[in-house]
Amino acid sequence: MNLLYLLPGTGMPDDEIKRRTKITNSIARTNTHVSVMEVGEGPLSIESAIEEYMAIGPMLRKLLDISKENKYDAVIIGCAGDPGLKPARELLHIPVVGPAESSIHFSCMLSDRFSILTILQAGMASEDSARILVRGMGLETRLVSVEFVQVSVTEMWGKNRDIIINQMTENAKIAKQKGAGCVVLGCMSMAFLLVDDIVEKAVGLPIVNPLKIAIKTAEMFVELGTKHSRITYPAADFEKLKTTVFNEY
Repeated sequence: MNLLYLLPGTGMPDDEIKRRTKITNSIARTNTHVSVMEVGEGPLSIESAIEEYMAIGPMLRKLLDISKENKYDAVIIGCAGDPGLKPARELLHIPVVGPAESSIHFSCMLSDRFSILTILQAGMASEDSARILVRGMGLETRLVSVEFVQVSVTEMWGKNRDIIINQMTENAKIAKQKGAGCVVLGCMSMAFLLVDDIVEKAVGLPIVNPLKIAIKTAEMFVELGTKHSRITYPAADFEKLKTTVFNEY
């Protein structure tokens, strides 16, 4: 089984990509290989709506290029905001997994109510983007709160592990006090720190790591031979697209 973990945007250091490649393959089954790849165009990280939307177009073009190779059995979008998930499913004929969607649905099997622990949005503790995402899944009534760490995505690539663990733990405790039965990590850089077990033990709540869930969900799709519905995700009109946005193909 060959999975692609596609990072929207560009600019992640090579050593971080290598670290993520090692981590993803340590989570996957022994007969699964995960390739970690950057799109190569777009923002450095996605921490605002404008960065999210600027990342989607280049990502779809990259996916179209990759689809011609017929190399991968499933794709994971490497951002916990699931940017471009719906159009990616319309474009490809293989499963496309969103870490947020899969993790949030998984959390509902762990507890009746959940909180999301994520990063600041354009430097602000704004719940709106997380709530809009959950509302689109029809699960907002089960969302207790959105909590925030005061560390940016790129800072998580450095040596702030203890600081981040402390912030995650304190915010998970706040979520528990508000009534959450589990906490979903809303940032893939946070997920790649692999400290969810540490926080879980300290707080006494399940901490849902979207990296682990996304990989296992992708493996399940492939193993079951299941693909996305063409009723919900109708195949893109590629002949029409070739005359405009994909005119180089």
